Amino acid sequence: MHAVIMAGGKGERLWPKSTRGRAKHVIAFGTRNVMIQETINRLKQNLPLENIYIVTTKAQYPTLRPYVSFLKKKNIILEPEGKDTAAAICLAASILKKRLGNVTMAVLPADHIIKNTRVFFKNLLSAEKIADSNTGLVTIGIKPKYASIGYGYIRIGRRLSNCYVVKRFEEKPKRIKAEKFYKRKNYLWNSGIFVWKVDSILAAIKRHTPHLYYCLKDVVGIEGKYGYSVKLSNEYSRLKRVSIDYGVMEPITKNRTQKIFCLKAGFDWVDIGSWSSLEEIYDKDTKGNIILSNSALLDVRNSTVIGERGYKIGIIGVKDLIIVHTNSGTLICDKNRAQEVKDLVKSFK
Repeated sequence: MHAVIMAGGKGERLWPKSTRGRAKHVIAFGTRNVMIQETINRLKQNLPLENIYIVTTKAQYPTLRPYVSFLKKKNIILEPEGKDTAAAICLAASILKKRLGNVTMAVLPADHIIKNTRVFFKNLLSAEKIADSNTGLVTIGIKPKYASIGYGYIRIGRRLSNCYVVKRFEEKPKRIKAEKFYKRKNYLWNSGIFVWKVDSILAAIKRHTPHLYYCLKDVVGIEGKYGYSVKLSNEYSRLKRVSIDYGVMEPITKNRTQKIFCLKAGFDWVDIGSWSSLEEIYDKDTKGNIILSNSALLDVRNSTVIGERGYKIGIIGVKDLIIVHTNSGTLICDKNRAQEVKDLVKSFK
């Protein structure tokens, strides 16, 4: 198995801690190391380093370099610019195909906190067996802990020996729909972790996003040769931003062109996708607050307060807020609107 870590996201929902020059995967949340280090350390317990790859953008690589310097240069796949997960996966799969043939490829985001590493690898190996036995695609679903509006969902169908057939992928829902999904047993959180044969995912991309497939197929043919970087930049500038879920996985479930299987995770999992995620990894005080700062609080309830060292934050008489102060900016946000931080960041631009 060859593991590809996607580390190109901007992490805009974690502003102002995560910024254009400091992506969220080089920040530590509830872990000893920053998240990209945690992800690599988890993988290298069972995989040789030569089987671990990073996909990131040229702009983000300088901040990543100190944490991935032990990987060989050929294991760092650089995108000229971020074009969402479909392009990142297509580029990585095309390069693996050219170099190694039809190998099994695991795709993992860089910003997950996963405990029970032994169970995690047991699940990955089970997914590998499913992917190796047919041309289907495999994803790992998480049993919901609550009615989240921050995660996508997977609707599962009939059960096979150790997995389920995927019936549908659902986008991040509104509150009412999330409550319905949570109450039903046939909905899982979409972890964004995939396992498949390189030929299988490339066939799916070719069918559902042919422009992406042919643009990168041609340019990867000269990977490692003169002119590759310039041609890749030109091709990337023509690509539309599209996620692997929206561009490939959802169309497959609608048209039944290929089977998608879902393995239910047996490990603890947290996706640090927004400030709301911190409630899953940090303890609260007696009034329901998460305090990660030098703060003085009077009559404050159910709030998250984060600040830089040496900076004092005083708060009086509020509840249900997220307050984050860094040298890059200050955020004050209703906890129920944490997903909108990304929209706020776009307004700054």
